[in-house]
Amino acid sequence: MRKPIILILAITALVSFLTISAAQAFQIVTREMLEKETVTETDLIKTADNFIILFDTSSSSNEMVPGKSITKIMAAKEQLKERVAWLPNLGYKAGLYIYTHNDTLTGTLKEVYGMQDFDRDRFAAAVDGLPEKGTGPTMLQAGLSSLRSVVAGLSGRTVVILFTDGTINRVRGPKSALQIAQEISGANDVCFYLISSATEAANAQLLGAVAKVNACSRVIPLATFIDNPTYLSGALFTVKTTVYDRLVPIIEVVGFVANDMLFDFNSDAVRGEYTDKLAMLGDYLQKNPDDFVVAAGFTDSVGDEEYNLVLSERRAASFKDQLVNNYSIDANRIVTLWYGELNPKADNTTEEGRQLNRRVEVAVGLGGAN
Repeated sequence: MRKPIILILAITALVSFLTISAAQAFQIVTREMLEKETVTETDLIKTADNFIILFDTSSSSNEMVPGKSITKIMAAKEQLKERVAWLPNLGYKAGLYIYTHNDTLTGTLKEVYGMQDFDRDRFAAAVDGLPEKGTGPTMLQAGLSSLRSVVAGLSGRTVVILFTDGTINRVRGPKSALQIAQEISGANDVCFYLISSATEAANAQLLGAVAKVNACSRVIPLATFIDNPTYLSGALFTVKTTVYDRLVPIIEVVGFVANDMLFDFNSDAVRGEYTDKLAMLGDYLQKNPDDFVVAAGFTDSVGDEEYNLVLSERRAASFKDQLVNNYSIDANRIVTLWYGELNPKADNTTEEGRQLNRRVEVAVGLGGAN
């Protein structure tokens, strides 16, 4: 008498049952869900269109920075190199000039990087070419006067970054450095960032007065500028951070559907055509250590009934050996059953039917299923 066969098919979380061809053998079943994700976006917002650096190479720049073991001129040069190395190119126009030299008396700045589109590599090379030792007088008054012609041709906001110790060698003329700065800011959209190494009270007072020509101008002590690189970045750009939640689709594995593995006549060898599918199943079981497999072996009706029962056991065992030996799956996670020629799936009077009956039926159960 044929006995009813009950296979444990524990894929209870399947969204739907799939119809699979024999060639597919195994297939992972997934479902799409929505999950809330917190997104943080950071944008760099340009706060100036142009920047001009006026560099101090006067003899007083050879003095040491208070509290630091470096000269003022070397500190200024090194800080410029560091800032330029990470300054994002947001479409600035930029210029680098020395304002403390004799030609300033004639109304011209010494051009190191003439006003043009900012190019990090070429600007860095220009900074490398700045002197490392200062000579001559400090002519802040004349330097600011020479700045007029550079600023006049620019559109948008311009940040003037002026390295100075506040020392002034006055030249003839009715206007002071403060008055010139006021006129420049009055005629143009200009902010002064004075990087000050001033040590004398009078010099510091003058720099403070220049920085008050408008709300966006300020004085930053050189020692503070060295310790806080964000001072320059804040002059040229700001960071805008936006945080929001969004729903994103995620793919969740909810089960594994396995079709029958077919065998040749009187053979328990797993066919090579199933190698890739076994690898898929092995990978799935490695990633889902709570899941298990039930494998049931069958034969066709040709031959002795007792022999066929043993052959069906060998077929189920061959399947199990593939997973244990090739993919290190714990043998206890693979349940083998064998039924010989019982419960045929097709007509044993045809070759096509007998082929479908020579099989191992595979079911994958979810460890969390009830």
